Amino acid sequence: MNIKQLETFLEIARCGSFTAAADRLNATPSTISARIQDLELDLGVSLFDRSQRRVRLTAKGRELQVYAERAIAACAEIRTRVGSGDALSGLVRLGVAELVAVTWLPHFVDLIHRSYPRLTLELQVALTADLQTLMANGEIDMALMPGTRFDPHLATRSLGQVRFAWMAGRGLDLPNRRIEPADFRAIRILSLGKNSFHHRTVEHWLNERGDAPRVVDLCNSMGAVASLTQAGVGVSLLPIQCYRAEIASGALRVLETCPEGPLVEFFAVYAADATTTIPRLLTELAAASSTFEDALG
Repeated sequence: MNIKQLETFLEIARCGSFTAAADRLNATPSTISARIQDLELDLGVSLFDRSQRRVRLTAKGRELQVYAERAIAACAEIRTRVGSGDALSGLVRLGVAELVAVTWLPHFVDLIHRSYPRLTLELQVALTADLQTLMANGEIDMALMPGTRFDPHLATRSLGQVRFAWMAGRGLDLPNRRIEPADFRAIRILSLGKNSFHHRTVEHWLNERGDAPRVVDLCNSMGAVASLTQAGVGVSLLPIQCYRAEIASGALRVLETCPEGPLVEFFAVYAADATTTIPRLLTELAAASSTFEDALG
């Protein structure tokens, strides 16, 4: 029995497929099968029921799963506490919300590479709902995204809050007073896509007083939304932190609204039962890299 066999065993249990586990582990299906055959031979039991399309753990397989998770976690802790950062290796699939990607992601990635030079990153920038789906399907190991409620099987760490405000370009004609949701009925609203936390936040603000908007244009890029807003196409809910230069130059103007723009909290999210300490370690680096406001401040 060895760690490679146990890691392979756990990956198959998670994926429900030898082929999917091979893809995740960057190994050939024959290598994966050989590892499990050797493990079953060593233990003298069958670990998987292969009679159906999706392989399932046998009773002995479920029993081994508990011990395998402990063994993998113990090995990871040894590498972390006893070894240097060079001891950690492998691929980390990281999902990132766009607002993180355009602010402190470069510093975070640089910190990862300096702390754990043998780690390889696979980055995917996506909308919140898409990141949640990727996490649920096991297609990413960790996500940096906004949210309010998360699946109880996920571990979370706050990365701070971002103040959003309604903004408009120079040429848009708006009432010369505090803006309320009803004032946006005749104005085009620009928002990220329906799969985004941003879109849900926009809808919540607009509907807070029962004033549903008539026209909402959707876009999957916050940068594009900001450009359209500057061009006078409509108004949008944008993070003040990212557009201070445009606000200072007058290209974007912050609207005084009632209610005011929301504070949106961001989190590092990963599986609570992860068999490796890498997501937890990277979460600490993410918290150290974040330029968002302290959620406790």
